[in-house]
Amino acid sequence: MSNTKVLIFCWLALVAATAATVYFGANAMTLGSQVGAVLTVAVIKSGLIIDGFMELRHTQTRWRVIMYGWPLAMSVIIAATLLIPYFMAS
Repeated sequence: MSNTKVLIFCWLALVAATAATVYFGANAMTLGSQVGAVLTVAVIKSGLIIDGFMELRHTQTRWRVIMYGWPLAMSVIIAATLLIPYFMAS
């Protein structure tokens, strides 16, 4: 697939993922499922950016692991920050 097609696919997928984030953020769900859904979509979006726009799909595996590790670590920290007070109050 040409580079232009990859970028267009990534852009369209990012638009769809942004719409999903808005949907999950506005939907009446429990706090835990809402945080999980939004952060899962955020990690997927970061993967699209890492592989598509930064073009790290052509590089060594260790660089991809490092780059994917950052959004995963931030998602865990954000989830803990939002959910620990929620569970402590229950």
